[in-house]
Amino acid sequence: MKYCIYLKKKVPEVSFSSEEHIFPAGIGGIQKLPMEYVSHECNNAFSAMELSFMRNSLIALPRQFYGPGKRGNLNPKNATKSKVSLIDGESNPNEIKFGYISLGKPYLISQIKVNIKGNYHFLSDTSLGDEVKQVSGFLKKLGKYNGKHTLYQDERLTQDEFILGVHDGKWYLALNHKQHEPQIKNFIMNSLENTLENQTARKGTEQVKVFQTIEFDETFYRVCAKIIFNYLAFVKGQDFVLKECFNPIRHWIVNGGENNFVTLSGQKINMPISYPEKAHKLFIIQDRNSLRGLISFYGDHFETLINLCDDFDGVLGLDGFICDWQNRQELRLIDYISNYTSH
Repeated sequence: MKYCIYLKKKVPEVSFSSEEHIFPAGIGGIQKLPMEYVSHECNNAFSAMELSFMRNSLIALPRQFYGPGKRGNLNPKNATKSKVSLIDGESNPNEIKFGYISLGKPYLISQIKVNIKGNYHFLSDTSLGDEVKQVSGFLKKLGKYNGKHTLYQDERLTQDEFILGVHDGKWYLALNHKQHEPQIKNFIMNSLENTLENQTARKGTEQVKVFQTIEFDETFYRVCAKIIFNYLAFVKGQDFVLKECFNPIRHWIVNGGENNFVTLSGQKINMPISYPEKAHKLFIIQDRNSLRGLISFYGDHFETLINLCDDFDGVLGLDGFICDWQNRQELRLIDYISNYTSH
C-alpha cells in the first residue's frame, strides 16, 4: 500500500518515486525501505536535513576523518571533505589560510593572500598539481569572479589584508572585519587580476591546526529519531508504525519544534559480543509501555536515546541493527549474533 509513514498521506496527495535508507547513505547506509513507505516529497525534505546532519553536526568530525565519501563511497579519491575553513600553522598561528580536512589530513585550497599596499602571496597544495598551472587556473577563475563568496572574519588579519580562495567553484573571502568588505570587493574586481601574472605558488610543509564550527541543533536529534523510526518500519511493517501512539514523534521528525523525544545519553547496550570498530548501531528496547531507541555512530560514540512512545500496547523484544559501513554490510542484531557465535 502506498501510504507515507511520515505524512500519513496517499496518492494523489503525495507521490512515491524514491526510496528511503535506514541509515543515511552518506554515512554508509545500504538497506532501504520499500518505495511505498516514504513519499517522494518527504524524502526530498529529509535529504536537506541529512545533508546538514553530515556536514554540520557532531557526525561531521569523524566522517571527515574516517569516511565514507559521497553516497557511502569508500574510494579515497571520493573521501568526505570538511567544509572549507581557516587553518593556521603550528609554528606561526598568525599565518592563517583556507583549507579543509579529508581522511584526517589538511589540504590547502587555491588562494591569494593580499596586502592591498603591495604584498601578494599565492598559496596552494602540492596535491593539486603543477604550481604554474595552479596560478594560471586561479587567474582564469578570478576573471569570472562575480563578488559572491562565503565571508570569514579574523582579527589576525590587518585592515589592509585579505585572503581570497576558490574551491569546487565556490569563493571564500577572509578579512579583518565585515565593514571592510565593500572596499576589498572593489579592489578584487578592479585591481587584483592584473597584479598576479608573475606570481608563483607558495606551499608550506608545517603542521596545521584546523578550526571548525559544529552546529548542535535539533537536526542531529531529528535524524537520529528518523533512523530509529525507519528501522522500526523495516522490521515491523508499514501498518505497525502508522499506529497513533507514534504520531507525536512522527510529527516532530517531519516538522521539528520542541524536543521532548531525544537526548544524548552515553548509555550503551552491553552484550558479550564485539562489533566492527567503527560500525553504526541501533537498538530498540521496550520498558513496560514505553518504546525506546538507542543509537551510536562510529563505534560507541554519540550515544543517543530516542523516546518513540510511552503508550505502546503490545510486546516487542530487544531488536537492533548493525551498519558495518567499512565492509559494506548491514545486519539485524539477531543475524549478527548468529554469525558471531558460529565463528
